[in-house]
Amino acid sequence: MIPWVTVWGYSADISIRGQTLFVREKGMREAARYPLDTVSHLLIAGDNILHTAVISQCAKRDIPISFFDIHGKPEGALFCREPHLSAAQDAVPKHAFALAAAEAAADSRMRFLHELAESHEALFYQGEFDILIHARSEFEYLITLPELSRGYALTKNMYYEILSRVVPKSLGYVRRVEGAAPDPVNVLFSRGYAVLYATVSAACAGAGLDLNKGSLYDKPGACVLEIMEPALVPLVDKAVIKTASSGLLNSFTRSASRCIIPEEAAAFFADELSHSLDRKIIEENVCAYANAVEEGAVVSYHYPA
Repeated sequence: MIPWVTVWGYSADISIRGQTLFVREKGMREAARYPLDTVSHLLIAGDNILHTAVISQCAKRDIPISFFDIHGKPEGALFCREPHLSAAQDAVPKHAFALAAAEAAADSRMRFLHELAESHEALFYQGEFDILIHARSEFEYLITLPELSRGYALTKNMYYEILSRVVPKSLGYVRRVEGAAPDPVNVLFSRGYAVLYATVSAACAGAGLDLNKGSLYDKPGACVLEIMEPALVPLVDKAVIKTASSGLLNSFTRSASRCIIPEEAAAFFADELSHSLDRKIIEENVCAYANAVEEGAVVSYHYPA
């Protein structure tokens, strides 16, 4: 089964004929075809044309449809189940849940940076990695959620800035920027995180979780974003860095409003994601989170290194 069908950009025509989903991208003469019984999720980002027959057939088959803006910001979803664990989520020990996500995510980023340092000399500035280690060790002593969020944000921001030293400088990547991506590396991050968000969101809905009730974040999609954090490096970031280092992004272009990556790079990245975004692993972690919510226990994450 296809993990997801992604439509990204402007003016794509998304229609259905018989039992087949057709996606004709702007400027393309031929439409891509997907048998409906192989589609598990439809992701639509940007301003595209969605025929009502597609919505009808997806509803009949319980195929979730997730919507994002062109920069990868979640805008909504269709055909998610009612969250029967919503009340239980209100009662969880929020600091413990937030701490578990922050620690797992920070450890994952530090492991990846250590791996990169083995093949990139002078990756860290003097004392930089020690600062990361110290900041991470302080998490358990930050007793309020705002303090924990600030400490976690420090390690996260440092991580994205350090990554700029392993990709070609010609790509213009300096740090992670949400919203309109100023460079092709940020475009890949946004695309990858949007796909991961949709996949985790579908699993959360299936587990009966309220997508908007989390501990580490206080904003729409908080539960999804919390469960995503420890998964970002193994499931998305490694694919981003591999694509950025491949040379396929060198011919990227910019329009007045966005950065456009070459089709070959997009295809390469999509293939990498299809291998790294293991839906079974995601569902296992979502189930573990849901069980912890239901039992009032502390959650733990088990994503690949």
